[in-house]
Amino acid sequence: MEIQHARTQRAERPAQGHRRPMRHAAITALTTMLTALPVAGARAETWPAKPVTLIVPFPAGGVVDKVARQTQDGLRKRLEQPVVVDNRPGAGGTIGTGQVARSHPDGYTIGMVFDSYATERHFYPKLPYDGQKDLTGVSYMVRSPMVLVVPASSPYKTLQDYVAAARTPGKVSFASVGSGSSNQLVAEAFHEAAGTSGIHTPYKGGGPAMNDLLGGHVDSMMASLPLCLPYIQAGKLRALAITSARRDEHVPGVPTLAESYKGFEAYSWVAMIAPAKTPPDVIARLHGAMTATLRDPAVAKQLADSGFEIVAGDGARANKLVQDESARWGRLIKARNIVAD
Repeated sequence: MEIQHARTQRAERPAQGHRRPMRHAAITALTTMLTALPVAGARAETWPAKPVTLIVPFPAGGVVDKVARQTQDGLRKRLEQPVVVDNRPGAGGTIGTGQVARSHPDGYTIGMVFDSYATERHFYPKLPYDGQKDLTGVSYMVRSPMVLVVPASSPYKTLQDYVAAARTPGKVSFASVGSGSSNQLVAEAFHEAAGTSGIHTPYKGGGPAMNDLLGGHVDSMMASLPLCLPYIQAGKLRALAITSARRDEHVPGVPTLAESYKGFEAYSWVAMIAPAKTPPDVIARLHGAMTATLRDPAVAKQLADSGFEIVAGDGARANKLVQDESARWGRLIKARNIVAD
């Protein structure tokens, strides 16, 4: 038995001549891995090599869609690739934003979000993504004040008329682009300051909300200036107050809410985001392309004429904006027990 065991051991021991091919194979594999490392870095340098998809989590016709369309061509020129705007509305913008969060972090799928992005976690605690972990800012693009507007046929001629009516619970309704949007929260903050109340009517974007407001199906809206300005100028909407610190040159005769309620100031905003693990140099390239587009004289004039203020902040500033806005409006949401409709 001992002799047999020894023979078995000798039979199982690999021959010396067999070790070299195995060692050679291991060295070849390691060399291949090391050679491939610079290639991974080179991919970011060649980005973009194909079209970039820009997801807008709201329907066509709203503020975010308008900004996307106004900057789309500038991005195309600077990235030297087609930029495809893909509208994915629903659930206060979380459907489209979720798609960005789940996308491969290679810079080929990015998103453009509204202010509701900062507050969605307060309304949807069970979202399949974490905005602070799964997404990152690329650009804090633009901001604009909001305007309390009513249809031209409305009986409310002044802010005082509106406040008097809103003192009766259930008498006045207000539209928003979705639960958690600045439209809703600024309207709620206004009602808190005025000691009044209103019935919130959420829509899937600014376009549908504006259509119902113009049709008289809802009494009012705290609308972003770019969304409502054309209708104010056309005489289809009446502006009662604006949320900027000072009166705005686009509607100089409209009083600020701060004139009646000291310190009242709020803005809607638009930012570009990307999956969190997108390479920093790709983020920098995207931010640079967006900044150059926003500062292009023709684009800048178009945005300014529409009521936007150009910010062009970088990703870090966009992330800080989201954190600050989440904290600010989170307190109001909790204090007034505001829930998603």
